Amino acid sequence: NELLILTRKLNKEEINNQKAEYKTKLKAEKEFRKKLNGTIIDELSLEDNDGLKFNLNNLKGMVIVLNFWFTQFKTCVAEFPELNKLREKFKSKSVEFYAVTWNDKETVDKFLLNHKLDFNIIANGKPIIDKFKIRQYPFNILIDKKGKIHYINDVLVLNALKKLENKIDKALLD
Repeated sequence: NELLILTRKLNKEEINNQKAEYKTKLKAEKEFRKKLNGTIIDELSLEDNDGLKFNLNNLKGMVIVLNFWFTQFKTCVAEFPELNKLREKFKSKSVEFYAVTWNDKETVDKFLLNHKLDFNIIANGKPIIDKFKIRQYPFNILIDKKGKIHYINDVLVLNALKKLENKIDKALLD
C-alpha cells in the first residue's frame, strides 16, 4: 500500500476566487451574528471539564458570559488575568462564566496546569462555536437573565473587557 499525494499550484484567478469566497463567508457569518444579537436564545447546552452539565433551565435568571478562546492563541491567553478579575468582581452576583474552546479536554487540562482561568471550562466546544459562528478569537458573548443574546465584541474591539463589564452591570439591573 502506498500513499500518493498530488499537489498543484493555484493560478492567480483561483487564489482570488478563494479569497473572495472566504470574505463572503466571513461577511455572512458577521451578518448572522448581527441578526442574532438581541434575540432570545432557545437552547444552550454546556458540559464543563468536570462533567457538570448546564442548560437554560438550570441557568434561568442568570447572566451568562461565554468567552471563546483556544490554547495556542496568545491574545486569548493574555486576557486571562483581566477575565479572572472580572469573574472575581461578580462572584457574589447572578453571573456564570464559561470559557469555550475547540481544544480537547486533555490539551486544555495540560494547558491549565500553567495558566489560570477561573471560568467553567468547556473543552470540545465546537458545537457551541458553530452555533454562534465564531471564527475569530478571542470573542465574548453575554446572555442576559431573560435569555437575550448580546454580542460584546468582534475582533479588535478596543476595551472589549471593559465593555463586557458594563454590559454585565446593565444586565444585572434589568
